Amino acid sequence: MHGKSQKLGEILCEEGIIQQRQLDEVLALQQTDNRRLGELLLDRGFIDEPRLTESLSRLHQIPYIQLSQQRIDPEVIKLVPFELLQAHRVVPISVEDQRLMVATNNPLDVNALQDIQIKSGYSVYPVMASARDIEHTLQEYFDAVQTGKSMKAASSAVVVDDASVINYVDSIIRRAVKERASDIHFEPQRDVMRVRFRIDGYLYEKESISRELQRNCISRIKIISGLDVAETRRPQDGRCHFKVGNEEYDLRISTLPNINGENMVVRILSTAFANRSFGDLGMTPEQIKDIEQLLTRPYGLILLTGPTGAGKTTTLYSMLNQLNQVDRSIVTVEDPVEYELPGINQTATNLHIGYDFAKAIRHILRHDPDIIMIGEIRDKETAEIAIRAALTGHLVLSTMHTNSAVGAVTRLLEMDIEPFLISSALAGVISQRLVRRLCPRCKTTEPGCPEAQQKIREYIPDAKSFVLAKPQGCESCSGTGFQDRVGVYEILKMDEDIRYLIIKTAGESEIVDMAKTKKMKPLAVSGMEKVVAQTTEFHETIRNVLLDG
Repeated sequence: MHGKSQKLGEILCEEGIIQQRQLDEVLALQQTDNRRLGELLLDRGFIDEPRLTESLSRLHQIPYIQLSQQRIDPEVIKLVPFELLQAHRVVPISVEDQRLMVATNNPLDVNALQDIQIKSGYSVYPVMASARDIEHTLQEYFDAVQTGKSMKAASSAVVVDDASVINYVDSIIRRAVKERASDIHFEPQRDVMRVRFRIDGYLYEKESISRELQRNCISRIKIISGLDVAETRRPQDGRCHFKVGNEEYDLRISTLPNINGENMVVRILSTAFANRSFGDLGMTPEQIKDIEQLLTRPYGLILLTGPTGAGKTTTLYSMLNQLNQVDRSIVTVEDPVEYELPGINQTATNLHIGYDFAKAIRHILRHDPDIIMIGEIRDKETAEIAIRAALTGHLVLSTMHTNSAVGAVTRLLEMDIEPFLISSALAGVISQRLVRRLCPRCKTTEPGCPEAQQKIREYIPDAKSFVLAKPQGCESCSGTGFQDRVGVYEILKMDEDIRYLIIKTAGESEIVDMAKTKKMKPLAVSGMEKVVAQTTEFHETIRNVLLDG
């Protein structure tokens, strides 16, 4: 058996980080998957990376550090060629008593430590750091070398001269990537231009740019995205690629005339988001199993529902990655194409020439597809063609704007789709929301107020005594108390009883009651389970799941 894996598993179970059934599941998986236990636990979503790294440090009796809180001497990191640091994923930190401290995520990689020792000329001793921390630090170092900037972020109010505009704008984009921002807002005010980052769904003010420089900054972004620099009266849309370290990002730029100048929003898209596993998205093992079963169907319609910004597209791309095999033809029609997926044929709608979803699907059906992904079903015509495709041997994936999984059935009926067609074509519906994940490094715990305790037991009656977590804020999460977002899911699986209720046009509540007897877990229950598991906080779930649902 995997001796070290077994010891790590025992530590994680003893500390209550994972459950015994989760360990058993992953140990069984290791019989056919040669990856390390920690990788499999991360992939399944049973543990987050900081907790895993801390547990590994205790297992190997090696100190654990947070690189974001370390002062790294630039002269020390230069002791080893960057290519070697990148190859071995290690970061030199400091030299004391002729010994070089090196951060690594794999202290058992003797070859890596020997290479560092030979190149640096110092004896090496390792400390543990998370793989994500190491990756970010190496990217920061690489960017600092390229731009000549320090590894620390610039102050929140910066004024630069014209000669520095290019580097300054680039540094804002790099900072946004480092802080995991999804969007950068450049907003001209009366005296300054405000720069805000949207991080985990919330906007945070980061910079103030002098009025004299705001036009130069906007022009710089227009140039790299192919927009007309002289046009300031009409909105424009553009895109470009931007490299940070070894990773390339797709930037989508949109401008809007403003009484104080031009408003600009830069959306940051990374292919890493399209490659996230179901566990990374926040699905439980049971939910992963349900979705994987849906994806094994040769035909049928699978819908994802939720409001704008609920993560539907990211889930769709994860499903496409799961389905993407050399013996399948997958075609998508999107508005617009958000991520480019190798091996998948992607097309974008163009309303200016009448190329909408319905027309695109008609043409796609002539290209012998096995699987079709439709960005959104907005009208009766698109719904009818999607259902027809699902009934003629194609697996069809799409999204709709409804508040619940069963709400998708009601929405299709409101579009005047015949009940028997819905019943026959629909394979399943996944409704989802996003909640912010508490920062694992700084979150604190509390018993929870009586209101929270009572509300949780409304949805989880058999919940025993539990301790809730709340945000605090540290350098790692930029003081927000949160780091990343996870999905909350509700999955409606079709069977004969549900199909019968649809055919007789039963009400939503009747279908929901039937689905609950089939073990469908409502969004509210899934959300409260994440509160009890200390993944998120109580008020975050109330705001984004209960009130929104």
